[in-house]
Amino acid sequence: MKAIATGPGYDQPSHQLDWGQQRDNIASVVHDEICPILNFLLHDIYWIEKNTENNAIKTRANHCIDELTKAMSKCRNVLLNLQSHGEGPSLYECLEYTIDNFKKNSEISVSSEIDPDINQLEVHQQLVIFRSIQEALSNVKKHSHAKHVSVKAKIMLGHVHVVVLDDGIGMEQAHATPSFCLGLKFQKQQSKELGGHFSVQKNSNGKGTKIHLTFPLYPVDSL
Repeated sequence: MKAIATGPGYDQPSHQLDWGQQRDNIASVVHDEICPILNFLLHDIYWIEKNTENNAIKTRANHCIDELTKAMSKCRNVLLNLQSHGEGPSLYECLEYTIDNFKKNSEISVSSEIDPDINQLEVHQQLVIFRSIQEALSNVKKHSHAKHVSVKAKIMLGHVHVVVLDDGIGMEQAHATPSFCLGLKFQKQQSKELGGHFSVQKNSNGKGTKIHLTFPLYPVDSL
């Protein structure tokens, strides 16, 4: 493989992204495009396995389920490895950038409370927080018809709490799409792996949607 020229006299093309941007782009494609496709296939093949009486089809379906489950696990590992690279902005800075970008590209006002101490969390915990907020804001923008959204990420009483509230039309009308259901399933799985809980429900005032992710700072089996 030819070495990449980086020494004196080499001018990096202006259009070439730095590694941090490339890493973010790769992570976004894996999370937002590849994982939902794998999850969709997994769901459909599972349905086929449950609804067929043909033993040969059941065997092939179970084999596909095993392989897709492995692929999903590999995708999660890729995301963790990309996030664990020592360089680049902190989680706090990434969330600030994500929220600012949301403001610029939507007509929805945003209020946020981000605890800087989240930078001290384990890498896999930070990744779950970032992806949950990123996906929540994406759904708000696409489906909620909201005028305002609130984003909070705090550490309280030994637990991490991430809450995204919007004043839109509510989850029954806004979130009936297959892509949302698959994203919800993936986030529930991630929170469960952290010993936590992920929920989507109506706001207490009956308007809009509340997304709540919570998990302990330290896994129970590590205490």
